[in-house]
Amino acid sequence: MKTLQPLIIVLVLAGPVAAQTSFPMITHAYPVALQRGTTVEVDVSGQMNFAGAYKALFEGAGISADVNSPPPVPNTVVKSVKMKVTVAKDAPLGIREFRIATTLGISTVGQLVIVDDPVVLESTANNTTAQAQAIKLPCVLAGKLEVVEDLDYFKFEAKEGEIVTFEMFCARLQDKIHDLQKHAKPMMSLFDSDGRELAANDHFFFADPMLSYKIPKAGTYYLQVRESTYDGDPRWVYAILATNKPYVSHVFPMAGNPGSTIDVEPIGSAKSVREKFKLSIPERLGVQQLQLDIPSLTLPAQVEKSNLATFIVSKLPQFVEQEPNDEPSKANRVTLPMGINGRIGKKRDIDHFVFDAKKGRPIRFELKARRFGTLLNSSLHGILEIMTPKGVVVASNDTTHGLEASLVFTPAIDGDYVLRIRDLNSKGSESSVYHIDADWAVPDFTLRCDPDKAMIGPGTSTSWYVHVNRLNGFTGPVKVEIKGLPKEITASPLTIPTEMTQGLIVLTAAPNAELAAANVELVGTATLTPGPSPKGRGEKSPPDSKETTLVRGVTPNQEIYLPGGGRGKFDVNLQTVAVTTPSDILKVDVSTNSIVLKPGEEIKIEVTVQRRGDYDKGVFLDVLLQHLGSVMGNPLPPGVTIVPGKSKTLLGNGSKGFITLKVAPNAAPIENVPISVIANVSINFVVKVHYSSVPILISIRK
Repeated sequence: MKTLQPLIIVLVLAGPVAAQTSFPMITHAYPVALQRGTTVEVDVSGQMNFAGAYKALFEGAGISADVNSPPPVPNTVVKSVKMKVTVAKDAPLGIREFRIATTLGISTVGQLVIVDDPVVLESTANNTTAQAQAIKLPCVLAGKLEVVEDLDYFKFEAKEGEIVTFEMFCARLQDKIHDLQKHAKPMMSLFDSDGRELAANDHFFFADPMLSYKIPKAGTYYLQVRESTYDGDPRWVYAILATNKPYVSHVFPMAGNPGSTIDVEPIGSAKSVREKFKLSIPERLGVQQLQLDIPSLTLPAQVEKSNLATFIVSKLPQFVEQEPNDEPSKANRVTLPMGINGRIGKKRDIDHFVFDAKKGRPIRFELKARRFGTLLNSSLHGILEIMTPKGVVVASNDTTHGLEASLVFTPAIDGDYVLRIRDLNSKGSESSVYHIDADWAVPDFTLRCDPDKAMIGPGTSTSWYVHVNRLNGFTGPVKVEIKGLPKEITASPLTIPTEMTQGLIVLTAAPNAELAAANVELVGTATLTPGPSPKGRGEKSPPDSKETTLVRGVTPNQEIYLPGGGRGKFDVNLQTVAVTTPSDILKVDVSTNSIVLKPGEEIKIEVTVQRRGDYDKGVFLDVLLQHLGSVMGNPLPPGVTIVPGKSKTLLGNGSKGFITLKVAPNAAPIENVPISVIANVSINFVVKVHYSSVPILISIRK
C-alpha cells in the first residue's frame, strides 16, 4: 500500500499559540460510508492541528489506512487530512470509531459507517427534482446537508408492489463529536413523479429518520433529504441505506441465550418475505448487532444477509410475553431469575408479569430497549413499576439509564408481586420491543475513565481518572489494569479502595520514547466474598457461597465541548495512548512522592514545572480534574482537601508553585492512595491539556 503524498488542505493563521500542543478534534469525515472490499480516500476535517499525521487507529478489525500530512510549521494550522482507507471484504458492518495520530497528539473520536452495498456520492447539484441524481437500488448514499435550505434529491425506478426502505445515519454520527455545538435534525420524504408526497419521517432511530413504503405502481420516484428546520452545516455528513431488499429495523424477541437457535419476528419489510426467521445466536454476551438469513429475491435457492438489527445475548433463561396481559389479573407468570421479552405493541398497551418473591431478598429489574448513544434503539420510552396483586405501586423508575428504567426491589413480605411495564407517554408500536433483566440483586460494579486518551511527550506524564459505581451493596476494592500499552509507555498501579469511588493512574513515556500510538483496554477486577443470608432465612446469599471474581471493562469518557463553554462527557469505545514530540510541559517535579498525615494536619507540596524552551504561556496547577468549578476527577482520600489560600497554583509564565493539602480532624485512616499534581495548559476556553507529576502516595494514620 502506497503512502499518500503530503497534502495541505487548509492553513489558518489564527488559533492556538504555535508553541502549544493540542489534540486534533475531528468534526466529520467524508465520505462517511465505506463499502466492504474497497479502498477509498476519505477527507477528515476538524479543529486544532492535524499537522504531522502519521497513523489511523480503528475500532475492531478489517479496516486500515495510510495517512500523512505535512509536519508542524510555526504559526500555521492544518485543519484537515486525507486518509486512504482499505476495508476488508469481511469487515464487520456498522458504525466504527477511529482516531488520527499526529506528532502533536491523538485526535478525538471520528466515525465511519461500513456497509455492504455500493456507495454513491452526492452530486454537486441535486437541489431540485429536475436535478435529481439518478440512483439504482440497493445502494448507500453519502452526502452533506452543507448549507442553509439545502435539499438533496435522488431519483430511482421502482416496480409495483416493491417495498423501498431508506435508513439515515446523520444525527447518530454527531453525538461523539468533541466540538460540534449545533447538531442536525435530518428528514427524508418520498415523492412520486407528479410531486405528491407519499411518506416522510424525521425521527425513528432517535433523531435519525427511517421510512419504508410499498410502491403502488411502477415508475420514477424521488427521495428528498433535508434538515427538518432547513438549517445546514458543511460538517453535517450523512449515509443513507437505500434498498429494495428485505429490511429489518428490529427483531422480536430481542434477546436469547448464547449458542442457541431461536425463531424471531422481523420488524420491517423483511416480514413480507417471512413471518419468522431462524436466528443462530453467537456465544459472545451483551448487546450487539446481528443479521438474518433471508431468501434471495432473485435466486430463491440462495440466502442473503439482512441489514444489522440489535440483539441481546444473555445467560438468563428467556421468557416471551404472551398476550393478553394488559391487567394484573392476566399477568404472565415468570420464575426468577428470568429475561423477559415483550413489546408495547399499540397505544396504551400495558404488560404485566407476576413473580414470587421472598422477604428481604432484593431483585434487580433492568429495562433494555432504548438508550441514547448505544445500539439499543427501540421506540419504547419505558417505565417499570412493581405492584401488589391488588394494584398498589410499591416501586417505580423510568430514567436510570437515560431513557431507560432500572430498579432494585426488596420485598417487605413473602408472596406474589406484579411487574408492570408501559410507555411513559402511552405510545406503542411494533418497534417498541424490550428486554428486562429480572435477576437477584448481587453485588457488582461499573467503571469509567476520564479522559479517553493520553498524549505524552518523551519523559512526560499525564493522568487518567477512573470512577467506580458500586451496585447492590458492593463495597470491595477494585484493581484497575491497562492492557495493550506500547512498550514506550508505563502506567502506575491502581486499586480503588473500599472507602473511595475514584482513583488515579499516571502514564509516563520513556525519556527516549519514539512516536507511537495504540488502542488500549482498561479492566477492573474485584473479589466477592459470600455475605450473610437475608434476615430470617437460613439459606446462602445468591448466587452461591463461593468466592467470586468479577471482571468488568472500563468505559472511556470523551470530553464534549458544550454550548456556552461547559465540559460534557460522552461514552466512546476507544481508549487510546500516544507518544508525541516533546510537549509544552516536559516534566512536573514535586517535592515528595510519599506523604503520611495525621487528622487535622496540613502539608505543602512544592512544584516545579519544566517547560519546553519555546513555551512561555500560562500554566496552572491542580490536584483535581475540573472545569468552571465542576469537578470531573478527585483522587484525594476522603477528608483531604486543597487549601486555596495557602496554595500557589497560577504560575503565569513562571515555573514554581505549591499546593497545600489539609486533612479533616475526623478523617479515617487510609493507606497509599495515589494522587498527582497536574499542570494545566489552556488551549481555548474549554480545552485544557494536563501534564502530571509522578504519583504521590498519601496515607492517613492516627
